[in-house]
Amino acid sequence: MPGVFAHPFLYWVGMDTDPRTTPEALAEFNRFYSTTHVHEVLAAHPGFVSVSRYELAEAEAGSGPRWLAVYAMQDATAAEQYVKDNERPWLHRRKYSPWPAARRRAKTVWRMIWRQVAAAESADQALESVVLVGTHTAVDSGTCFELYREFAHPAPGSPRFCAIYAADAPPAANGPETLWRLVYRRLPPPE
Repeated sequence: MPGVFAHPFLYWVGMDTDPRTTPEALAEFNRFYSTTHVHEVLAAHPGFVSVSRYELAEAEAGSGPRWLAVYAMQDATAAEQYVKDNERPWLHRRKYSPWPAARRRAKTVWRMIWRQVAAAESADQALESVVLVGTHTAVDSGTCFELYREFAHPAPGSPRFCAIYAADAPPAANGPETLWRLVYRRLPPPE
């Protein structure tokens, strides 16, 4: 199976948990997210084919949410269906199990759909760490996605493009167009 970033559309959910969350509550949050919630999301949305979860390891420019779930979408039909479903959230949310307490104090920071416009060889791999570079202009290296739909992102809004690189590959240098450059490490599947 190809890496999540090899798919033509991605749905991102980025969250920040309350900094006062205890280690035990955070472990429960992550266990529930990785073992229950992501599978319910995949089942609730036709065309969602896989998911990877990440934790922010480093923010070199800008800032990003601590937790990132990246859902791979099969095609434009899946993306459009999700946009329609999002207008009627009660249809799929009732299929989700109740969250643990730590989620009630967490904040959803990002909710976006991206469309792939250029792919790098590394996109086919399940990357352990990734560098995300948000810009307003397309880049000619890495795997590049164009913003397809923004549901949530802090002001002034999400960048128009996002380039994704393997953490061991040298991404494009920070320039005036770089809105954020974030390093995420993939969360291992729960035991």
